[in-house]
Amino acid sequence: MKKSLFIIPFAIALAIFFYPTTSNSNSTGSVGGKTGSPTDGVSCTQCHYAGLGAGATITSNIPPSGYVPNQVYTITASIQGSNDQYGFEITSEEANFGSAKKGTFFITNNTETKLTNNNKAVTHKLGGTQGPGIKNWSMDWEAPNSGTGSITFFGAFMEGNLDQTNSGDIYHSTNLTVNESTPSSIQDYVINKKILKVTDLLGRETKQKNQPLLYIYDDGTVEKRIVIE
Repeated sequence: MKKSLFIIPFAIALAIFFYPTTSNSNSTGSVGGKTGSPTDGVSCTQCHYAGLGAGATITSNIPPSGYVPNQVYTITASIQGSNDQYGFEITSEEANFGSAKKGTFFITNNTETKLTNNNKAVTHKLGGTQGPGIKNWSMDWEAPNSGTGSITFFGAFMEGNLDQTNSGDIYHSTNLTVNESTPSSIQDYVINKKILKVTDLLGRETKQKNQPLLYIYDDGTVEKRIVIE
């Protein structure tokens, strides 16, 4: 009798310990520091009992010649899977093992993405978790100062199975390394210029595209451009 009384609470304790708990990360985003990068050290698999997938990519409009220091680029994190619920976290670090976070992220879609990990990474929000077998998130990223060198973007992605638990989710990961550009002396002059503001032809500040715009720099020069989207 005493043996039976011992076995029952022991079995209950095991059941509680191994029961897959409901995760909030799919809906509210990563708590941060879960990209699996050398600096973060851990990934989403700390909380999710995940299998492995290979459907994640990171792309950008950084040219093959490399990023220009202090210029802003668009980074896109994507995942393709067999389910309709997804989440992610992306960060950027010097391309040396265990080195510092570099670059500055800017949110361009407040409905679907937010900053995390002390603003050193971007993750999803509730409004950015659904997609018909594929999901993309875009954000802006300002390149670090000159002399930083190569940068690696690390991305961790979760493909949820919609059962409201951590069990059965699929973990995808990927990275993208970009070099710092090595411009000529003429290009150096252009790089060191900073944009003060962008206006239309009437002098009104604007961010609209598909029209002639005036880019006003801190050295007094002005460029007229048309950005087509």
